Amino acid sequence: MTDSPEPTPRTAPAEAAATPSLAHRFEFAALRAVAGLVGLLGVDRASATMGAIWRLVAPRLSRHRRADEHLAAAMPQLSAAERRAILLAMWDNLGRTAAEGLLLPRLAADRSRFTVDTTALEPCRDAIAKGAVFASLHMGNWEFCGWGIHLAGFRVAAVYQPMKNPLAESFLRGLREPLYDAGIFPRERMTPIRLRTLVRQGVAVGMLADLRDRSGIVAPFFGRPARLATFPAVLARRLGVPLIVGRVVRTEGARFRLDARPVEVPRTDDAEADIAAAALAMHAVFEGWIAETPSQWMWAHRKWAFARAPEVDDGRD
Repeated sequence: MTDSPEPTPRTAPAEAAATPSLAHRFEFAALRAVAGLVGLLGVDRASATMGAIWRLVAPRLSRHRRADEHLAAAMPQLSAAERRAILLAMWDNLGRTAAEGLLLPRLAADRSRFTVDTTALEPCRDAIAKGAVFASLHMGNWEFCGWGIHLAGFRVAAVYQPMKNPLAESFLRGLREPLYDAGIFPRERMTPIRLRTLVRQGVAVGMLADLRDRSGIVAPFFGRPARLATFPAVLARRLGVPLIVGRVVRTEGARFRLDARPVEVPRTDDAEADIAAAALAMHAVFEGWIAETPSQWMWAHRKWAFARAPEVDDGRD
């Protein structure tokens, strides 16, 4: 790779296009039907309706038990009733996020729905404009993490996990693309090379980094060992650019507050230690944000998959 700018396509095709199966076609038909209904309801009613459905249905599923175990282990001071209230609000938020994900361009077009606080970024704005790495977490409606970078005045690209259903993947990708003026890129073999090129062109590359990463470091997260993602720190350290962490907080209904702050990336003779230190600092910010608004983070994923959660009090005798 050279330091000079290289032409980069707006989007990058998947390395191998899958042929849709019959099941894929049925799934896609259902998705389009839901998208059509959501579009008819409009942003606010669709968001509230999907949130209410998830709030009703999700607590009856096995993932609710896992989420309760994780929340109890992370915040043992909470009572069973307090955990239940947080998790019901979590499911409501996730339902709203699902509906809003089908209305991304319509939501993004309404600037009044977003409050962006860039105060913490002002001292390093010039450095960010030359290229940066943004890392965020599954909080609020995380689909707008990249939109927050754009609203802050920077060119932005994103990395995402593609769906297995190629029809749904193409449809949902089409909804996301307008939010990223420098493109969106699936997690695949060539993506790190593309990202390095983009950063050197002055693009802010955004990615979610709060879920379990099998290639990451093992360190405490809410007091229990977890696999912590290091790729944002690796990219920032190797390219000598700022590492920024950001979040999207749902304030009321389909309205959001977006803010971000820089994370120090040490640059010593020990690159491995520098990366670990930056990754730990990044997750320390995540942990603080989650503790601040626990009802807006996804507790049901397998962040601590290899660490058994303690038995929890379900509030029943």
